Amino acid sequence: MIKLIPTQELQLGMYIHKLGVFWIKHPLICNRLLLTDPRQIAAISECGIEQVWIDLEKSVMPKPAEIVMGSENRSIAPAPLPGSFLNELAQAKYICQQGTSQVKDMFGEARLGQIIDVNGTMSLVEEITGSIDRHPSALISVARLKNHDDYTYLHSVAVCALMIGLGRRLQLDDQQVRLAGMGGLLHDLGKATVPLDILNKPGKLTEAEFEQMRKHPITGAEMLFNAGAGDELIDIALHHHEKFDGSGYPHGLKGEKISSFARMAAVCDVYDAVTSNRAYRDGWNPSEAMHRMANWNGHFDQTFFYAFVKSVGIYPVGTLVRLVSGRVAMVVEPGEKSLLRPKVKVFWSLISARAIPVETIDLADGFSCDSIVSPEDIAQWQHINFSEVWMTE
Repeated sequence: MIKLIPTQELQLGMYIHKLGVFWIKHPLICNRLLLTDPRQIAAISECGIEQVWIDLEKSVMPKPAEIVMGSENRSIAPAPLPGSFLNELAQAKYICQQGTSQVKDMFGEARLGQIIDVNGTMSLVEEITGSIDRHPSALISVARLKNHDDYTYLHSVAVCALMIGLGRRLQLDDQQVRLAGMGGLLHDLGKATVPLDILNKPGKLTEAEFEQMRKHPITGAEMLFNAGAGDELIDIALHHHEKFDGSGYPHGLKGEKISSFARMAAVCDVYDAVTSNRAYRDGWNPSEAMHRMANWNGHFDQTFFYAFVKSVGIYPVGTLVRLVSGRVAMVVEPGEKSLLRPKVKVFWSLISARAIPVETIDLADGFSCDSIVSPEDIAQWQHINFSEVWMTE
C-alpha cells in the first residue's frame, strides 16, 4: 500500500517509494530507499521536500540498536558514514530478504502451473541495480550467506546482482544492464518443476536425479515463453549451462553461437554457486573461486570471465585478509592498479595476538596479502567493532 505522508512524520524503517521530485541529487537519499539512518530523514527535510510516498508493505519496524559484544563497556555501534559499505549493507540485507520472498512466491506459482508475471520482477531488478550502483560489493556479500532451504531463491537474487555488475563493467547501456539483471533473476525458473527432495538434497545427486535436474533450462525457457518474455530472457534461461568449448547442455552450443547474455550468465551462475556454503560443502572464498575458474579451460568465454573478475574483485570489499607482515586487515577499496593489491585497514597483530591501532594502507605500496582469513580465525575477533574499524581514518 502506497501512502503520502508529511516529511515530519518520517521514521526509521519506513520505505521511500517516491520522493515526488526529480531534481534531487544527494548521496543519502533517492527513490526506493529503506530509511536506516537519521541523517537520511534530516536530508529529505533540509532539501525542502514536504511530502513523500511511503510503501507500507515494504516498510519494517526499526530493530534495536546493535550492541557490540565482548567489551566490558558495551556500546552502541556508531552509524556508518554516508555511502559507505556498511551503510549499503543495511539496504542490501533488506533487498535480499524481500527478493528471496518474491522469487519464492514466483517459483510457487510456477509449480502450480500458473503463468508468471515477468514484468512484476522489474521493481526488484531496479532495487538491486540501485544497490550495485551505490556499492557493488555489499549486496553480493550479503547474498553469499544462504541458508539451505532458501538457496535456490537467494541464488537467483545473487546472479541478478552479479549480472548487473558485469553489465556495468562491460559498459552496457541501462536497458541492457536491467535486461541482464532480469535474466539473472529468472535464469533458474525451470527448477520450480524439480522435486524439492532433489533440489535440496544435501549430498551428491544420482545419475537419474542429475538427468532430471538437467531439464530445468528447457522447462524454464518454456515457462518464460508462455509468460510472453522477450527472446533474451528465454535464451538466458535456456543456455546458461552451455560451455564455450561446446561441452555444456542442453544443446552443446559452442563459442559465439552462445549469446553474450548466456555467456555472462554462465560465469555469474557458477561463481555464486561455488562461493556459497551448502549443506554438503563449504563455499570457496572469492580468490580461490577465481583461481579455479580461470583454470577451467573451455568452460567460459575468457573476455567475459576477465571482465567479471574486475567487476567482483579478487578480494571483495569487507573481506578480512591476512597480510604477509603478520597483521589482519579489512578490505575497504579495490586496488586501482592490481586486483591483488586493494586498500585495507589493519586492526590486529597475529604476532602479538592483540588489537593494534587501525591504519589504512594501500597494498600497492609494497605490501601483500597472504590469504583470506578463514571463518575459524574470524572467531578470534568477534569482540572487534568492525564499524569502528571501517570508520577510523
